[in-house]
Amino acid sequence: MYRQILVPLDGSAFSESSLPLALEISRRTGAAVHLATVLEPVTSFAYEGWEGAAVEWSNEYLESVVERIEGQAGGEVTTAVLSGHTVEMLQGEAESRDVDIVVMATHGRGALSRMWLGSVADGFVRQANLPVVLVRPEENAEPATNFEHAFEILMIPLDGSALSEAALEHAVEFGELFASAYHLTRVVSYPIDIASPYLPHTAQINEQVMADAKKGAAEYLEASADAMRRRGLRVTTSVAVDAQAGNGVLGEAEAVGADMVAMATHGRKGLSRTILGSAADKIVRGLHTPVLLFRPSEDATD
Repeated sequence: MYRQILVPLDGSAFSESSLPLALEISRRTGAAVHLATVLEPVTSFAYEGWEGAAVEWSNEYLESVVERIEGQAGGEVTTAVLSGHTVEMLQGEAESRDVDIVVMATHGRGALSRMWLGSVADGFVRQANLPVVLVRPEENAEPATNFEHAFEILMIPLDGSALSEAALEHAVEFGELFASAYHLTRVVSYPIDIASPYLPHTAQINEQVMADAKKGAAEYLEASADAMRRRGLRVTTSVAVDAQAGNGVLGEAEAVGADMVAMATHGRKGLSRTILGSAADKIVRGLHTPVLLFRPSEDATD
């Protein structure tokens, strides 16, 4: 059960796009909502009194947000103005307040680089050992004042690794708040020719390799799904075929009408290990729906 929700804000309407979902989670769980913004040193533009003025403005901004959302949270709403490196300060704040989940806005189609909600979202996911929900609003869209999203289908990509399976419990915990159904999917890559294309039967061999891979993937997904069904959860499965895992997940999310994708990823080594490495970045950028990312500790995936 979520008890503490962290919502990073940077003073922009864009960053506030994460608020409706954070407040909805709070209402459903009674969790406290903690709003935090970070002031990074800007030495080349510094002038006497800059830091004091920036802190004052930031406090006034957060107070105005608290006033606007008054009565919309299910628990206490608190604020903090932090100074230092943004990712490190948010990470420290999450740890000190024993945060259970982070909800923040980020960009998708472009590089994760607009304001600090781009690189910060990327950097935070790489370090945090707690679930992070990334909300990507449409460009130039005004942030919604009320929660208007349903999580009817929550899709979880798996690749057979302990890493990918580490996201399952976090996905279920989130999905139970919204009575979600779950869809497990695995992407099977096209086979590399194992024999010269000029030799007979190469096509047939590759076709058999692909058929075996798809069968193995389907059996693996069904085993995971059956374990979830025994807990009373509604679960479906599918196997996608694509040369790139990220494209396969995006295509499958659209095909099943997923309202959220939940997946695990590695951090310190970059988004690069297994299909849930480089694919995670592509998926975050390509989806129009929220993404729940979780980076398990190294020990949890050994």
